[in-house]
Amino acid sequence: MTPTLLRPARRFAWGMTLLGVACLPALAACTLDINNPNAATEETVLTTPAGVRALAIGLQGRYGNAQADAVWIPGLVAGELGVTNASLAPQRAFQRFPDASAITPLEDVNVDVLNFWSRHYQIVRTADEILASVDNVTLAPGTASGLRALALTMKAYAFGTLSEAWERIPVDITGAASPFVDRATAQTTTLALLADARTVLSTTAASTEFTSTLLAPGIDLPNLIRAWQARYALAAGRNAEALAFANEVPANAGSEFRYATADLSPLWSVFTGLRYFSAQASLVTQAESGDTRVTAQFGTTPQSSFGGSSIVPVLRFATQTEPVAMFTQDELALIRAEALARLNRVEEARTAVNGVRTRAGLAARTATELGTQQAVLDEVLRQRRYSLFATGTAWADLRRFGRITQARVTWLPYPLNERSGNPNTPPNP
Repeated sequence: MTPTLLRPARRFAWGMTLLGVACLPALAACTLDINNPNAATEETVLTTPAGVRALAIGLQGRYGNAQADAVWIPGLVAGELGVTNASLAPQRAFQRFPDASAITPLEDVNVDVLNFWSRHYQIVRTADEILASVDNVTLAPGTASGLRALALTMKAYAFGTLSEAWERIPVDITGAASPFVDRATAQTTTLALLADARTVLSTTAASTEFTSTLLAPGIDLPNLIRAWQARYALAAGRNAEALAFANEVPANAGSEFRYATADLSPLWSVFTGLRYFSAQASLVTQAESGDTRVTAQFGTTPQSSFGGSSIVPVLRFATQTEPVAMFTQDELALIRAEALARLNRVEEARTAVNGVRTRAGLAARTATELGTQQAVLDEVLRQRRYSLFATGTAWADLRRFGRITQARVTWLPYPLNERSGNPNTPPNP
């Protein structure tokens, strides 16, 4: 079975309807095959240049709409966020409470487990549709290569994100019953997709049509690929590769996903508009004096979360259209520092992590303070808490640094919808 929620009508992030359906999947046998004059058919979308171009816009919209789940769920599980509203029982189930008796069971019927799963597999499904269609329509070579590289990159992101939340995931969703692979295989697949995307662009450079009209403003695709290669190589324990990829990204490079008034940021919605989540106050109380990231990201008025911990407002995601970084120079510096430390190149690692400290207004650590591999790794993790706050990395960090017992759970349960429809779904953890 194709992972859940991949077959309904697709919606462009910028308010455009992509595909319509005549019947819901549960009514697949219905005979009323009525065309919707206001919605493109799947045949039109997948077999015309305009349709494939539209898929690329929709793919980026799917990425933008998936960002909230990819940030707040890992943030709650890892204990960097707290729930502010007593009515949010599904969300509270992800929270790592100080008081274990306050924990709501995290079950496979949790709607947010399903949303996290399905929204990322919608990215995979749309990417697969682009990859299957791009060679069958007439496009300029550079436009086709840009579309192919974008699809491969976004598919890699989805697998990389899912493999930090579920122990096993499907990476081939074309069959009637999608097989699951272990995390190591998923990580290998993620890196292979990014390598393919890079090869595509190096073989045929993306056209001006692609970069100016199809690729969302703010995205530097070649450097995004390199940065995500560094991120996911580090997750896979390929430290030398992670270091090499991070070093390939220029010091002035960056990528961000920009929202618009027609498609508001879901992160603004949950953090500022609805105020569902706040930061754990320990991020403020445990911070070093003078850390500019603290005043930029956290409010000062504490309140109690539902579960007993103290929380403070999040100052990020303050406007409805605030861009979200897809990678930052601090992340790359901390990837270098961690990779170097794990390769036992302690002096170089100390230099890399000190660069992050000084940008945050903190004094560089000395060789005495960071003289061992473990001391540097501890410092890297500490700096990641502040430089990468609310980016969805905190849970993966606990796993990679051997502190997964501090998280609410090691893995998420598989959604009931997937378990019910796919006989290959593993038992829940």
